[in-house]
Amino acid sequence: MIPRYRADIDGLRAVAVLSVLLFHGGSGLFSGGFVGVDIFFVISGYLITTIIVREIANGSFSIARFYERRARRILPALAAVIVATLVAGAFLLTPDALVKLARSAEAATLFSSNLLFYLTSGYFEAPENVRPLLHTWSLAVEEQYYIFFPLLLILIARYGARRYVRWLVSLGLASFVACVVVTRLDASAAFYLIPTRAWELFIGSVLSLGVFAVPQRRSVREGAAALGALLMAAAIFGFSPATTFPGAAAALPTLGAALVIYAGCGGESLVSKLLSLRPVVFVGLISYSLYLWHWPVIAFTRLYAITDPDPLQRGVMLVVIFALSILSWRYIETPFRTKRLLASTAPLLKASAATLLVLLCCGFALARLHGLPQRYGTGFSARFTAADPEWKHWGDCEDAFGNAGSAADLCDVGVAGGPPSFLLWGDSHARALASGVALSARRLGLTGKLAAHSACPPLDGIERPSRSSCQAFNQAVMNMLAQSPQISTVILAARWALSAEGTRYRHEAGAPVQLVDLQSPNAAPRDNAALVEAGLARTIARLHRLGKQVVVVRTIPEVGYDVPSAYFVAHVTGRDANAILAPARADYRRRTAEVKALLARIAAQQAVAFVDPARYLCSDACPVVRSGQLMYRDDDHLSTFGSRYLAAAFHDVLAGLAVARAGGGATGTEGAVAAGSGKP
Repeated sequence: MIPRYRADIDGLRAVAVLSVLLFHGGSGLFSGGFVGVDIFFVISGYLITTIIVREIANGSFSIARFYERRARRILPALAAVIVATLVAGAFLLTPDALVKLARSAEAATLFSSNLLFYLTSGYFEAPENVRPLLHTWSLAVEEQYYIFFPLLLILIARYGARRYVRWLVSLGLASFVACVVVTRLDASAAFYLIPTRAWELFIGSVLSLGVFAVPQRRSVREGAAALGALLMAAAIFGFSPATTFPGAAAALPTLGAALVIYAGCGGESLVSKLLSLRPVVFVGLISYSLYLWHWPVIAFTRLYAITDPDPLQRGVMLVVIFALSILSWRYIETPFRTKRLLASTAPLLKASAATLLVLLCCGFALARLHGLPQRYGTGFSARFTAADPEWKHWGDCEDAFGNAGSAADLCDVGVAGGPPSFLLWGDSHARALASGVALSARRLGLTGKLAAHSACPPLDGIERPSRSSCQAFNQAVMNMLAQSPQISTVILAARWALSAEGTRYRHEAGAPVQLVDLQSPNAAPRDNAALVEAGLARTIARLHRLGKQVVVVRTIPEVGYDVPSAYFVAHVTGRDANAILAPARADYRRRTAEVKALLARIAAQQAVAFVDPARYLCSDACPVVRSGQLMYRDDDHLSTFGSRYLAAAFHDVLAGLAVARAGGGATGTEGAVAAGSGKP
């Protein structure tokens, strides 16, 4: 197949990059705009295979020349973006976030950032707006493909009788099956790693081999192009971050892109005419620079704005993105690609190696210098660099998931080594509360235990499909309690509002939460709030049957924005973080209204006491900073300081245990419920 310039393919690039840009920019209309990356993969597979197979056929293919072309196309603009991002990060990122940016700059330089972001995609990873190079994962996937794919085609040409189709279809199908299976098991791995993404590039590669007859008839071209456009539109406008992805869903935009490219092989169609309009083609021409620059600008704009950017800030942001992209395309991309700069291979390769080395050294230096903590004064920056041994300690205690067979295997909360009289049980919010509970317990000479598992509220029979381990953990804890009569009180703590509402708060990243009832799998569907009520009621009932007193900690006020980053930026820019971020008490009441109602129904049926964090954390608003100390470690978990600040909230509950241990009558929770404080 002899390649010809295809203006419609540049137009397709424009569709892909604008979809990604508008999705990242916050346009609700483009809720599935992230599939623009998948469209890019198909285009790349098609064009690269066309070039390589043609050159192998005429005997002109050279690995060195191929990589020279890739270097000219990829490295100059990428290097400029990495340098600019590191400079901006030095002004606006906390030391810890700057270290992470430095590591991601190193990974982007080595085209391995997809591996880095997969390995660091844990539950407590930083939000997207403090990862300005997050988008380079897709470049890494493509470059890894470019490293191995030419070698594969050479081997097929030499030893496989040039049966490209057989090999590429087989490998593509294997990759697709792996993608579907791995998405169910580990969606993050399926999203970031090349074995589960290669099939999208293989679609373009197979298409380039001329397997299908060129559509000569206008009606066939129109039909194929229209169907392709509809498939892409269905994904761009119909998908959302809640869509299970990539998996089988990724077939929609990739096959759509392939159909549009295929239709254009035979000539013109209405879709190709639209894609070939000069403004659309121009956006396609600058699409690489546009993709490179858009996310760092969006990330730093959001970081500076702290909350959602206002319309003026969004307008300025878009102007800056397009201005930088046009300048980058005109003065960085084009001169290198057309060989106006470093025309010879040897100087180019030397310059490329030197550039990569400098970028690696910059990243390494920033990381070794711990993110330049002295930038804004040692006293201020120390708040963001000091280790938090208690948070790490309670995190290590999450390993108790595998050891919850006995209380002795769980971490002590309060006086170390004493006989445990209570259990703090819940998700990561229980972990965050452990420092405050421990402080209160130590003051009263008490020992408790911690059983925490991130994203797993203590709801009997309720599971989060994305976790598939919560019920096993909760059952193990219940079994341990059945064997621990000395534990008389159980404190249940979780992020109840997230579980009940199912939606993230404000600007918080992450997919919605959908619960399922394992005990009634065939029952009529119920909303999250009903499942939380059913699961919590079952948990409390089982605890009562074991003779335990129950205390429920109400929802910690959520913030919805990363507090450390926001406070850092607010300080640097002379603003008040509390004035910008502190949730209003009224907002907290609205967010927790469903939880309050279901807790009231449970309390009407079963004896349960409550701890209300908002009484201690909020007045008219819920400050995120007190006396210059951060109350939160991210957008919803209390910091160690915030947890200790809340210690007094647990005094009444634990004081009753202290009295009971000394030989008194009823436990503190029995007294609290009898006095009526157990009612919501």
